[in-house]
Amino acid sequence: MKIVWKSMLAASLASCLWGSGVMAATCLTAEVEPNNTDATANAGLCSGTQVSGSLSSTSDLDWYKVVVTTPGTIDISLSHGNGVDFDWYFYGLTGAPLIYKSTVNNPETGSYKVTTAGTYFIRVKSYQGSGNYTLNVKLPGSTTPPVDPPPTSVVTGKVWLNGGKILQENASIFVGGLRQATGKNTNTPNINSVTNCDTNWSTTQCPRVAIITAAAVNQADGVDKFTNDTATGAWSYYNLFQRHGFAPKHILSHHDTYASNSGSTSTTGQANIGIINQADLVYVIGGDQSRLARTFLTDDGSDSPLMATIRARYAAGNFIYAGDSAGTAYAPSTSYGEGISIGYLNQNTLRAITPANCPYVAPASDGTPAPSCLTNSNNADYGTKIKGFGFVPNANVDTHFDNRASRSGRLGRLLAALKNIGPNVAYGVDQDTALYLNGDVATVYGTGGVFVAEATATNFGSGSRFSADSVRLSYLTAGDSFKFSDRTITTSKTQLIGSSTGAYQYSSALNSSDIFAVDASGIGSSSATFKHMIDQTPISSTGTAPSDRNNPSSFVLNFRRDAVTRGYKNATGSYSGPYTIVKALVDVN
Repeated sequence: MKIVWKSMLAASLASCLWGSGVMAATCLTAEVEPNNTDATANAGLCSGTQVSGSLSSTSDLDWYKVVVTTPGTIDISLSHGNGVDFDWYFYGLTGAPLIYKSTVNNPETGSYKVTTAGTYFIRVKSYQGSGNYTLNVKLPGSTTPPVDPPPTSVVTGKVWLNGGKILQENASIFVGGLRQATGKNTNTPNINSVTNCDTNWSTTQCPRVAIITAAAVNQADGVDKFTNDTATGAWSYYNLFQRHGFAPKHILSHHDTYASNSGSTSTTGQANIGIINQADLVYVIGGDQSRLARTFLTDDGSDSPLMATIRARYAAGNFIYAGDSAGTAYAPSTSYGEGISIGYLNQNTLRAITPANCPYVAPASDGTPAPSCLTNSNNADYGTKIKGFGFVPNANVDTHFDNRASRSGRLGRLLAALKNIGPNVAYGVDQDTALYLNGDVATVYGTGGVFVAEATATNFGSGSRFSADSVRLSYLTAGDSFKFSDRTITTSKTQLIGSSTGAYQYSSALNSSDIFAVDASGIGSSSATFKHMIDQTPISSTGTAPSDRNNPSSFVLNFRRDAVTRGYKNATGSYSGPYTIVKALVDVN
């Protein structure tokens, strides 16, 4: 725990002089806790004035607000002691880092040319170890005190997040949800027709969707997925979107072709940029999110020309970023993948890589893809993080939630990533389910649910084992919404659980001996235990995550209710339908 004595801090603050020796502002010289988020970032950072700080662990984050009044080059230098590895990240008001330095160099130095005056942020993070550091930032020349507007970290546009394995006939998601969000849902498409929409984007009345298949194995695989129905009855992406009333076009840039096709000089690259500039939305399919990193970002994580075009369209408004599975997992500022819950809890950190760590490797002769660069070479159960697109700057996101094969219910890895990446909100989206983020409000569509984890009052342990006390955990189903700015949940369901009009359905607790297991029908033990807890007389249930040969530590998850917790459902009596669970708690030890 860091303790800052206010009198000592005040005495240590130096004055910034503007103009002819007149004191016009006070410069920050030492970090002030709490500053673990952009919303609580330390202000008062002055050009060339050294700031001292310290990091207590790899989960400790220090944020600084940087106000730029004159466009130009900003220089950042971070120095630290021996035996540790600290990194810095430079952000705009929203989105992924504009630049970051995460090498083993000491100091970590870098420059970025700021083209627009305004508010920016620096995040200092420990990759390894703890200790003191000094941060020095040189801003473009200015002789007037900086203006310090309030920052925002909410989603600023429209983001559609499918949790994976959406039933292709699911019109509630594709038509009533995603098509409605475009504002062009003026008619009901014929799901049996693959010619619902004019393919001429200059004349079509349908939403124009740019399909990104870059998470596929390579470009040939992406073309096949866009063009051809499968022998087992799965529709091509062209036919899927035509059937639901969209006019689709294909973006031809993939893991193996990005060098030319994500640029602005080749014929294909120019055609891709032209498609994005006409589209109403992009839809990024599932696969491996590290292939998205390699396709759309340069080695250091900055935008390719194609990605810069997508970001500019999004920033201008009336443009939707939509993802499915990997496309959803890659929407936040930092994406994580591979590994399983028990591995994440044992690892208690996340290996960090850059797009440069993800070169294209052709599939084997039998067509088997090369292993993902997110696979941790030390232990396949562990996880890895990589820079994401940044369209969800304020939360982590995981997919296929509680629906994967045995041992892979994803609540454990969601909580571990919540600790190790930094945002204090995370969304876990079930299969055949979508979360629609329209500015400040996130609404659920589909047949499953969305877990919302909040760590605003959570105590994450500092030991080698992962531990967490009092993570707020909610479960939202179709029609429910979560408002990010004030963390409120809205539902149309009736509070029939534990109220005067509806007793608890179950008299005893449901405890699990394998909390991350998934049964043959795809129902995860985490979901089953959590839903049962909200409708049982005992106030808590536990679930054990057993150790195995790859993961020596076992863990116990404790799901519990307190005075804030509420439970809702649509029926009385014996019931297993869509619950809404508001602000319960989970502990991991």
